[in-house]
Amino acid sequence: MPQHPQARLLINKTELSQMHIEDLSPPAAPAPGEVLLAPDLFSLTTNNVTYAAYGEAMRYWDFFPTDDAAWGQVPVWGFANVVASAVEGISEGERFYGYFPPASVLRVQAANVGKRGFRDGTAHRQALPAAYNQYLRCQVDPLYTTDSEAFQAIYRPLFITSFTLADFLADNNWFGAKRVVISSASSKTAYGTGFCIDDAVDTIGLTSQRNRDFVAGSGCYRHTLTYSELDTLDSKVPTLYVDFSGDRELRSAIHHHCRALKYSCVVGSAQTVAMPTKQTLPGPAPTFFFAPDQIIKRTAEWGAQTFTEQLGNAWSRFSAHVNDPQRELLKIVEGHGLDAAQQVFAQLLAGGATPQQGHVIRL
Repeated sequence: MPQHPQARLLINKTELSQMHIEDLSPPAAPAPGEVLLAPDLFSLTTNNVTYAAYGEAMRYWDFFPTDDAAWGQVPVWGFANVVASAVEGISEGERFYGYFPPASVLRVQAANVGKRGFRDGTAHRQALPAAYNQYLRCQVDPLYTTDSEAFQAIYRPLFITSFTLADFLADNNWFGAKRVVISSASSKTAYGTGFCIDDAVDTIGLTSQRNRDFVAGSGCYRHTLTYSELDTLDSKVPTLYVDFSGDRELRSAIHHHCRALKYSCVVGSAQTVAMPTKQTLPGPAPTFFFAPDQIIKRTAEWGAQTFTEQLGNAWSRFSAHVNDPQRELLKIVEGHGLDAAQQVFAQLLAGGATPQQGHVIRL
């Protein structure tokens, strides 16, 4: 049982810059069927800002509810150790990868326990997407290595979105487009998507002047444009827009400029935390991409093993690309404790992180 001080980071659901750390009582021992996990290492990226920004609409706040409706725990991806178990087949000290609250401890109901891990069967999580409820046993996880935990915590949840998004677009034959324009091109999920698209179709990374060199040097896009250069794009080329920024003015500019816009895909909100409201735009209606839907589709079509193999192969190639010392795509920044998590989240919220930085928090 954990003896160290217990706490969790809470965020105001309607005013994301308001945060506080709440002390907790030590947890009770697990009841039969329960496991206590102590989150130990997790990442914080603009992906977590998206979780908070869309927390109500996409039910991200519902995974780890609090007893105060105004305050939530933004989900994080990373690693946790079992500190107590009342489940056969799950032992104290084992390490798992998965979806956690930014807190000292998570109580789960272990269901479907097997060699690879288990599913959280806690009642309130059953109506939520299954992909977020799986906990993978590190010792048998084919993507896991001890020395790459920080890299995995940062990129793995993002790359699954990158991989499934590129697959979704290819699966739909690029919606008839000849080029894919990706905004917030310096964000990790965006350039992961560009990497997965590879040379299948023309890719354009759209970014700020500040991040232009980073995007151009990433090796993940065929072309790089700054936002101010948007009007230099040939407006008649059939285009697919992938929106990682969530910027409504930019979305409007692209819809108005690209007269042959075939599809408008909304993925994240790297540049805004404002909830999307209805826009009257020319061309196709912006459509939100939800990675778990494509995972379910491909798992049904290919089988779970083939899906895992395809993802694993792409992950290996992407890992080698990011870790190529000539590219300088990643500088891991490790913080300690929930105080550091609060500071990093505030920095991400304010758009203050550089594209090279990959933040991890160790509890």
